[in-house]
Amino acid sequence: MTQPVSKQRISITVDAKLLQDIDRITENPSAAVEAGLRLWYRQQIENQLRAFYQTQKPTDRQFDRDWGEFAQTQMTEILDSEGLQ
Repeated sequence: MTQPVSKQRISITVDAKLLQDIDRITENPSAAVEAGLRLWYRQQIENQLRAFYQTQKPTDRQFDRDWGEFAQTQMTEILDSEGLQ
């Protein structure tokens, strides 16, 4: 049985034209705002990750590549040995 999602009521101020546009294409503006916030949040996380990796030293990037290749090799070997690949 699925647990109901906990929601919290908030109050925001938005441009009147934007709200009219949203109301015109959806019967549930709250869901539209929530979807927009989820998209914005995901973009913020992606931007932070991108900035982190772009400021890495080349040696750190190479270490990450090497570690990823090692992990992939190990996972392939494990899956093969378990007959799962």
